[in-house]
Amino acid sequence: MTTEKPLLMLPTPTTADRARRHGGGGNIHYPTRDKQVNRIAPKFQRLDNAINRQRASVRDNLSGITPEHALVFETVGTIEDFIKAVKKIEGLEWLVELEEYIIPDEDFFEEKDGERVEEKQLNGRLFLMMSDQQAINELKSLWNRYQNGEDFQRGYTKFRDLFSKLKDLRLWDVSDRFYNTGLLEDWEERMKEGQEIIKFEIELWFRNDQEKRQEASTIIKKLITEADGHVLNESVIEEIAYHALLVETPIEIFNDLHNRSDVMLIKADSIMYFRPVGQSLVVVPEETEDIIELEKSEEYEQVPLNKEPVVALFDGLPLQNHELLQERLIIDDPDSYESFYQANERVHGTSMASLIVHGELDGNELPLPRVIYVRPIMRPNPRDWMNKSECIPEDVLLVDLIHRAVKRIFEGDGTEPPVAPSVKVINISIGDLSRPFDLQMSPWARLLDYLSQKYNVLFIISTGNYASSITLDIHRDEFPTMKDDPMIERKVLENISNNILDRRILSPSESMNSLCIGASHTDLSTIGNLGRRYDLIKHSLLASPISRVGLGYRNSIKPDLLFSGGRQLYMENIMGDNGNAMLDIINSPIPPGHKVAYPGKQGKLTETIFTRGTSNATALATRLSAQIYEMLVNLRSTVDNAPNLTDEYITIMIKSLLVHGASWQQAYSLFEETLRKPNDRTFKDKQVPRYLGYGFVDGSRVLNCTDQRITLLGFSKIKQEDGQIFQVPLPPSLSSKKIKRRLTITMSWFTPINANNQKYRQAQLWFNPPGEELQVNRLEADWQAVQRGTVQHEILEGDTAAPFLEEDTLQIKVSCREDAGGLGDIEIPYAIVVTLEVAESLDIPIYNEVRDRLRSMVTVQTQTR
Repeated sequence: MTTEKPLLMLPTPTTADRARRHGGGGNIHYPTRDKQVNRIAPKFQRLDNAINRQRASVRDNLSGITPEHALVFETVGTIEDFIKAVKKIEGLEWLVELEEYIIPDEDFFEEKDGERVEEKQLNGRLFLMMSDQQAINELKSLWNRYQNGEDFQRGYTKFRDLFSKLKDLRLWDVSDRFYNTGLLEDWEERMKEGQEIIKFEIELWFRNDQEKRQEASTIIKKLITEADGHVLNESVIEEIAYHALLVETPIEIFNDLHNRSDVMLIKADSIMYFRPVGQSLVVVPEETEDIIELEKSEEYEQVPLNKEPVVALFDGLPLQNHELLQERLIIDDPDSYESFYQANERVHGTSMASLIVHGELDGNELPLPRVIYVRPIMRPNPRDWMNKSECIPEDVLLVDLIHRAVKRIFEGDGTEPPVAPSVKVINISIGDLSRPFDLQMSPWARLLDYLSQKYNVLFIISTGNYASSITLDIHRDEFPTMKDDPMIERKVLENISNNILDRRILSPSESMNSLCIGASHTDLSTIGNLGRRYDLIKHSLLASPISRVGLGYRNSIKPDLLFSGGRQLYMENIMGDNGNAMLDIINSPIPPGHKVAYPGKQGKLTETIFTRGTSNATALATRLSAQIYEMLVNLRSTVDNAPNLTDEYITIMIKSLLVHGASWQQAYSLFEETLRKPNDRTFKDKQVPRYLGYGFVDGSRVLNCTDQRITLLGFSKIKQEDGQIFQVPLPPSLSSKKIKRRLTITMSWFTPINANNQKYRQAQLWFNPPGEELQVNRLEADWQAVQRGTVQHEILEGDTAAPFLEEDTLQIKVSCREDAGGLGDIEIPYAIVVTLEVAESLDIPIYNEVRDRLRSMVTVQTQTR
């Protein structure tokens, strides 16, 4: 892949002290000590009573076992380094710190300048600890000190802070173990189907002590046996604090849940959550006769392929002999999932592989020059009698399956060698329907974060589709006359905004090291006739109405990017919704949408259909990542200083370049006009990124440069408390010119994680954009929002004349600090991408001038080493 004007490399950065971070905001009002004593004392008594009941139950049912209890301390605000204080109490074991949003009340609220800030949620924490009776007695003793106003010994003052900020104190109970897990909903469905057996996952509290972990496992297995069940699988992944059992029991175990005193398993303190299995599934288009025969063309003819894959696809099994996919896939199926498939059931994997290899078939693009590695992780859904769908099997733990699949790629399996160590990008176009993201990182997301950093691999994940109906604030009788009214589009945006909780991104797309992909309402197809179908979105650059929305962990930007997901059409539901117009989603194989390979009913290998969704968008993002890889490999042999861009950095450079082509474009103004409320100061920080992320990606901008646009690549490693400065040469022809110019800077990295700390991300990197030299100002995403994840993407524009000398440079300082603790001396590889541009119509040779200055800077740097 050659280009007339390739991307260029920045000189090696120089070292410096790290920059200081800014912060601020209001203060939390806490109750007085006397009021806290009155509030918390009854809670301690209730806790004591609950523990006594638990102890009696354990004594009667599990003789010889020393009872332990999972305690929940809910605070308003955090307590730094509280884990160190916990370790001082024998028998008290730190489990995890979780983030929580708390509704203010008369005791806890935010105040600024002496005034209460109304209606603002407070940031809280759940500190969870496992405690035996000795530790509980010690906690009571510390509480008595607080009640009596006594001093705390050195090392225990954090408990004084805990009691002063404490909002609630209780045991982790049955309600917690089922809260928002989706298991009870799954149980109800199975009951209706008449099933007698249920499979589910038990996620245990992760114990760092292996002996305690084994003891907890033994106890739970005993309780499972007593409930006439058995264990199908057990998985322990220490690096992400994960310990789970796959269990099968009679379905009536969950009858009358809160009154089942006979089922000790449900009340076991070692259990964190009960979760459903097999909830990650994809639905395929409805069966019709509208299947399109592939037209032979030279673009689809087989060409010699590089047999070292860069892309891996975790999905359903593709039809590998389809004419569009022949010899382009490496199918690795160690679990023999192929035996569960008929040829015509291989729908989702076939369409994903088609999009990655060819893009939209209507685009007539050249196929990728390398094979892609495919690991089937889904099978046909045995519970779906009406439609075709594919799902994660119920007889595996999903986290364990993904862990094994990735480890097999890079380390091998048992005595087998690694099966595809050249892989840089893994496509996951599925999500967990039972787990929309809700404040806490899912085990699946934690796993991907850990694996991406360990194996230096980028996961590209779909947000998930929202397939429910849309109700518009328009009377049902008026809707047919408003088919082309721009008001329809605004009503759709309002509906999406009003249903944010139902539309949250699906795990594992909250993964911090991965890129989460949403769908834009675009494709290359031609629509012959809409008929009774409705296209609710008229703007070409808006998120698709089926694309789920963010934010991510700790309000980080999610989705990260929007790629073409195909235009999704709807049909009016004649029943309406309380008099309002209601639109049902159409899942048909005809245009609009993306034209993809399809396994025909009769086993034909030449058929295609049209599909839509965030899975498609993710596949197209993965395709662009493969094209970026080829471009970078070509750079290494053609551009000065590029040979230093080794595999250690090339994956993270792919991540940076994928994001670098993104922008909100004209979508922001429509969101602002439709959704912004008066005095909403968080609109660009938290509202717009929910829908747009960093925006719509223009792949052409990251694959080459022009006379008026130059893109520069930099990379390095950095440790906490260090800073590094990149020097970006300025084009002399731009000095003192009063013309519009744009500066785009993108940096990304893979952070190590601390799974037991609510801050989670161990390494934070950031840069402060150099706007003054070029007289440019920030656009789009808020400066705080872009620093919460592992990608910082900044766009700056200006048209004020900016005088500078010929030898002047832009200085971009990258800084690193420890965030969640435990980073130590680890060096964090990162990649940074910088683009400077003016309008293509201007006769200002930015590319040539910056290239020439770069050559002299690199020469000087080489001579001074």
